[in-house]
Amino acid sequence: MATWQLGPFDNDDAVEWCGLLEATAPGQRLDLVRQTLEPAVTAGRALASEDAARAIAAAATVLQSLTGTPPSDSAYAPHFLIGRHDIGVTPSLLDLATRALDTVLAADSTWRLRWAEDVEEEEALAVVEELRVNLASARP
Repeated sequence: MATWQLGPFDNDDAVEWCGLLEATAPGQRLDLVRQTLEPAVTAGRALASEDAARAIAAAATVLQSLTGTPPSDSAYAPHFLIGRHDIGVTPSLLDLATRALDTVLAADSTWRLRWAEDVEEEEALAVVEELRVNLASARP
């Protein structure tokens, strides 16, 4: 995964996923978000780092859809969704996004091991942990 910054949308896999989200018909975007988050939850520690990056982007998109504010100032965040209601956030979607981030943050996850002993490891973990806390405390 090519990462140039630490935000949820600042890597090649997340940018690709956001491009797919934008190209998806508005009525199908919720399905894409679910289809990205569900495998992250079920894969457990077998979740590939590129799928983890997509799940992080999807979880950040859920938070943005709920709050109306992008959780990142990245140029690659799905700003096209601001003011739209394409992704209706329900308690079950919020729970799914939170559980997907739990998988990403697990001590033995591929994503976390990828960051192990990197100079930006703490910052990368903090970004995802903050996103998880914000999701866990949000209410639809």
